[in-house]
Amino acid sequence: MEEIKSNISNIFDQLLDTSSIPIPKRLSFDCLDDSFDDKRTSKRKITSGDSNCEKRRRDESPNSSLGSMNNSAVPPMSPWQVKILKADLLAANANVTQLQNELEQQHMQRRNIEKDYTAKVDGLKDQVAYFKNKTHECEKHLGVLRKREAIAKEDLVRCRNERKSERLTYEDTIHSLQKKLTAVEENFRKSSNDYNNDVSDLNRQLSEVMQNLTSVEEENSRLFELNESLQQNMKKFKELEASLEEEKQKNQSATMKIKELEYEIAGYGEWKDMSSSSLARLSQLADLEKELPRLRTDNKNLRDAIGNKLLLEEQVYDLKSRLEKSEKNNVDAIEMKIRLGDLEKELATWAAIAFDHCPQNQSPTAANLRRRIEEILQKDVVLVSERNRSKTERNSLESQSHETRAQNEALLKANAELKSSLKNHQVICHRLQKKMLLLAKERDCYKQLIENYEKDLTISGPPGALGATPENQLRLRVEMLEKTVAGYKEMCSNLEKDLQVAKASPETGLSGATHENLRRELTEAQMEIERLRRRRDELELELEHRSLKGDFNADKYKVVHMSINPAQTAHENHLQEVEKLQAEIERLKRKIRKLEEDHENMTMRMNESNITMNMKEMNTLRSQLASLESKNQHLKEVYKAASQEFREVCYMLFGYRVDRTGSTNYRISSMYAENEDDFLNFRLNESGVLDMLETEYSISLRDMMRTHLGAHNSLPAFLSALTMDLFNRTTISV
Repeated sequence: MEEIKSNISNIFDQLLDTSSIPIPKRLSFDCLDDSFDDKRTSKRKITSGDSNCEKRRRDESPNSSLGSMNNSAVPPMSPWQVKILKADLLAANANVTQLQNELEQQHMQRRNIEKDYTAKVDGLKDQVAYFKNKTHECEKHLGVLRKREAIAKEDLVRCRNERKSERLTYEDTIHSLQKKLTAVEENFRKSSNDYNNDVSDLNRQLSEVMQNLTSVEEENSRLFELNESLQQNMKKFKELEASLEEEKQKNQSATMKIKELEYEIAGYGEWKDMSSSSLARLSQLADLEKELPRLRTDNKNLRDAIGNKLLLEEQVYDLKSRLEKSEKNNVDAIEMKIRLGDLEKELATWAAIAFDHCPQNQSPTAANLRRRIEEILQKDVVLVSERNRSKTERNSLESQSHETRAQNEALLKANAELKSSLKNHQVICHRLQKKMLLLAKERDCYKQLIENYEKDLTISGPPGALGATPENQLRLRVEMLEKTVAGYKEMCSNLEKDLQVAKASPETGLSGATHENLRRELTEAQMEIERLRRRRDELELELEHRSLKGDFNADKYKVVHMSINPAQTAHENHLQEVEKLQAEIERLKRKIRKLEEDHENMTMRMNESNITMNMKEMNTLRSQLASLESKNQHLKEVYKAASQEFREVCYMLFGYRVDRTGSTNYRISSMYAENEDDFLNFRLNESGVLDMLETEYSISLRDMMRTHLGAHNSLPAFLSALTMDLFNRTTISV
């Protein structure tokens, strides 16, 4: 019973903890029972003791009375004490009866509670049995689900093996397709090599044709033959362009297939979502048996979709690679075409150059042109050598003539030359002395300024003692600068006098260039004077600022004297450079005089030696070429205007504008089209039949194509029906 009670108490505690509904707690009456038992026993003892006491009292009362009578030591009880004892006895009896009634009520409550507890224990035992049965059923169901999971895993392994086998088969197919692709590439290389060989043969034929030209009539006939060969090449190029257009159409169909495959790949995403939803449904145990056949079908479809997806991906990759290769081939073909056109233009230009430069008795071929160029170069080399030889002879003759002239005139003009040279040297020496004096004065002035600055910096004394020094320095500086300015003025006046004398004297023979040089030197000297004046004013202001306003503290600064003065070295270098330049000027003047004497003879000989070609023939050829180019340009303009007029008339009459997009491809757009992208593409095949190519606009016209093209194979009927349909739409919309 104690185990049952403990289990019941544990169950009640769990119910109290887990249940959301409030349940009244069970009260423990064990302590009450014990207390009641103790009270009962105690009361019984008390009552037994009281009864014994009463008996004893009753027994002893006569004895006591007898004793009292015999022994007068115990006093008798008073009546009020007897009443009190009786009242206490009655109260004790009433308490006993009340306690007995309460005890019986507690026993009744305990019996009722025990009955309730036994009923609850029975209900809990039933619940435990029910839960045990439920768990047993769940374990059985779990075993079934585990078996199903094992079966699903086996199916998954089998699917993976099948996928691997399919992948191997796909790889084999890819390998075979790659072999085919390599074979196609080899064929294309062979065809390209053949094409290159044909081009080289054509170039060789062109060179042979150009070599076999003998006259203007033969040149015209060969040009016609060359035109025919070029037309054949153009036909070949057109065939190549047709093949390229076919490749483009194949590429367009491949792109459509790629789009369909992309749509199917997008559908594969939906299948993936369905698989995720199926996995979510697998989590529900109750609906597994119902969803199992549907999931198997979905799994099968998913496997098929995965296989199709892989196949489509491989096809997309193959088609993309083909598309890239075809685009590369198209680009290469276009580049080869452009290169061929450039080569033809270069060949035409070389032919024109050969025709212009080759003599009339020779054919204008590359060999003759090279021979003509070599002859011209040899002539130029011979002429250059002759010119150099004549120059050397002329120089030698000039030197001999000068020597003889000098020897003949030495005795006659020795005195005059010596006098003139003496005068010139005196003038130059006088000028140099003046310059030296001026420069020495300027140098002394600069030295004095530097010394004054050093004194101003090094002197440390009262400001009253330093008051007279800046004024003296300033006065000395002004005097020196005035002297330098006077020297410069004197030098300028002397230079002007020399210039006037040089102009007036006939013996000097100075040219206009020398006068300009002297005038330029004079202006530069005047500018230098102005610069020195501005520098003087700036130095005066700076000196005033430093001496009077106290820009620096002389106690804090020290004067550092250089052992090697850079200003002095620069001044000496400047003087040396001036001397060198003056010597160079004199040498150049003498050279100019010599060159002026022989200038006319030199120009005549140079003009005679540079004439190597017949300018009249060149002018006639250029005029003929210009007339031919103008005629060709006029014909092009006339043909362009006529073709444009013809296109506009066709557009106004039939309602369709025809544009040529390739060698054999044509695009037509209706006058009543709703959009610019609504056009149709046609291709002229080798048999001369027009094939309609698929476009986005042609897909929307399948019913009309089925009725007119599929049933009757009539393009005019189809185009007229399309025109009427578009016309009715536009009029209705209006």
